[in-house]
Amino acid sequence: MKIAIDCHGADLGVGAAVSGALAALAASDDLNVILVGKRAPIDEALAGAAYDASRLTVVECSDEVTNSDHPSLVYRTKKDSSMVKAMRLVADGEADALVSAGNTGALLVGVNIVVHCVEGVKRATMASVVTSLAGTPTLIADMGANVDCTEQRLLSFAIMGSVYMRKMFGIASPKVALLNNGVEAEKGNKLNLAAHALLKDSGLNFVGNIEPTELMSGAADVIVTDGFAGNMAIKSYEGMAKAMLSVIKSGIMSGGVKAKLGYLLLKDVFRQVKHKFSADEVGGAVFLGAKGVVVKTHGSSTADSYCKSVLNAQKLAQNGIVTAIEEDLKRYEGELG
Repeated sequence: MKIAIDCHGADLGVGAAVSGALAALAASDDLNVILVGKRAPIDEALAGAAYDASRLTVVECSDEVTNSDHPSLVYRTKKDSSMVKAMRLVADGEADALVSAGNTGALLVGVNIVVHCVEGVKRATMASVVTSLAGTPTLIADMGANVDCTEQRLLSFAIMGSVYMRKMFGIASPKVALLNNGVEAEKGNKLNLAAHALLKDSGLNFVGNIEPTELMSGAADVIVTDGFAGNMAIKSYEGMAKAMLSVIKSGIMSGGVKAKLGYLLLKDVFRQVKHKFSADEVGGAVFLGAKGVVVKTHGSSTADSYCKSVLNAQKLAQNGIVTAIEEDLKRYEGELG
């Protein structure tokens, strides 16, 4: 299994991508990695590291995609960038999957015009798993790739999300919910009302509407929403988590000896809470509906986050997620339009 890694685009630089790739190689004997990026920083990151050279390839490029680059221009103006070259490796079948921390919009464009989407999908959805308070996984689709949606597109998100949870977590009949401003069927805007009716009659295990306050409850295995609401919801969740941890830390530091002793007693608990809300634990967001596996890891990714994203991409490819999505979508050709 070959995973291409776009070594540029992360806040921590090429070193984090390379270290994460090496950690993934050490964790999986069935893995090969293709590091795509500028040669000098890759060589610098590899210097002195212990790894199996037969399972690692470097594809050199002269350019990189930045967050200030316009997504629609990248594939015309930066053909020798790490992202474009890595995307083409997947499109040409030379890599089974791609992991990148780069420009999200440019990745989405690449998925749609280079890798392309499976039949029945006009634009791929960016989906990611969060861990509920019960410790169970919940997939949210869409996370920001499709700001404006139709009810048919939301149905496709639900279908693809259900496939993901079956293939990746063994959930036979994933519970699907629609993110809304109320649980009642008559709540929501025109899009949500139409989507609710479509999902109710879809044959999926649709459990109705779910409010943002229940995002972490574990009440649903797949939460469907348009990219605008999904992005706002997940960023609010991440921001609140960071704020709460900051408030707790401030209280401990200013609380005197008792607070500091209490922290020492609860140190392991705080560490577990921090890990639950950490982007490093997620394994990246995946573009469901693409003809190849493309995983977007966080811009602030550490080596550990890269490692988890690479292993997640490997599992997605091994589990045949693309073929499974294609097969399920064919059953809904009439409803998807």
